Amino acid sequence: MRRLVILLTALNLAACAHSTGGAAAPAGSSASAAAPKPVATPEARQAAMEADGLARKGDHVAALALYRRAWEGGVRNRNTAYNAACSASLSKEGEEALTWLGRAVDEGFNNVAHLRKDPDLENIRGLPGYAAVEQRVVEEDAKQLQAADPALRDELLARMEEDQKVRQALFGSSFQDEAAKKKLEEVDAANTAWLKEVIAKKGWPGNALVGPRASFAAWLLVQHADKDVAFQEKVLPMLEQAVARGEGSPANLAYLTDRVLVNTGKPQRYGTQMEEVEGKMVPKTLEDPANVDARRAAVGLGTMAEYQASFEQMRQQQQKAAEQKQ
Repeated sequence: MRRLVILLTALNLAACAHSTGGAAAPAGSSASAAAPKPVATPEARQAAMEADGLARKGDHVAALALYRRAWEGGVRNRNTAYNAACSASLSKEGEEALTWLGRAVDEGFNNVAHLRKDPDLENIRGLPGYAAVEQRVVEEDAKQLQAADPALRDELLARMEEDQKVRQALFGSSFQDEAAKKKLEEVDAANTAWLKEVIAKKGWPGNALVGPRASFAAWLLVQHADKDVAFQEKVLPMLEQAVARGEGSPANLAYLTDRVLVNTGKPQRYGTQMEEVEGKMVPKTLEDPANVDARRAAVGLGTMAEYQASFEQMRQQQQKAAEQKQ
């Protein structure tokens, strides 16, 4: 049996063990580039993945130990650091939580709205030092919103929020809610039609025009414009040019490249598009499978095995949720 899986693409935020395997942050985030990062060992990557799984189950003490191991082994990104901050906070390790949160900002975390509402961090908001870390996020968040066209920026952000809202609703129903399916189709159709008009008039909404976060939102809407593959194909070279200018994410370009290839009946290049085959998550047809990890590494993506494992965890969550509802 083959079943299409909807990819809930991660936004430019970390959400305590919910953001592994997603798309990259908007270009222009403040990830530190002062020194080259260590190359993550396979053991460290496995530890990070296991830590996320434990955190989802609520075992934050055990998760935190694995996050420490992962970081020491070279897994250094904003999601790992933010998720570790959440686990440390929930484990009543306040000072360590602040350290992890600072690391997350160093690696590009910049969503102050999410930071302020995340209940997992409630234990550390009153600690000395928290305000200083939050202020760093405020400053980085402001950079994400600088735009020549603030009205267009705000509309893109609102549409991205709706895009994710309808997908989360469908995911929450284990893809069984027919009304949620219909709503998703309506939202995607409306977003596609609107964005086509915007691009026809103004070109690609890049960082200078709408800011990095809203430019990311534009990419997300294109990624979900599967009913209009010709539009996705038209946008692809625009995104390639944006990446070449330093205004786009190579990882997000990889996602759209694969989306266009799959939607036009061709083998994908980076293995970002997954499906369920006889109860197992696998990538859709790949070109040159033996070298897929090298191609993924070149654009900042983890290994194919790690990506498959993250989708397998999602599949199991869906299955468990469906069984509980029966």
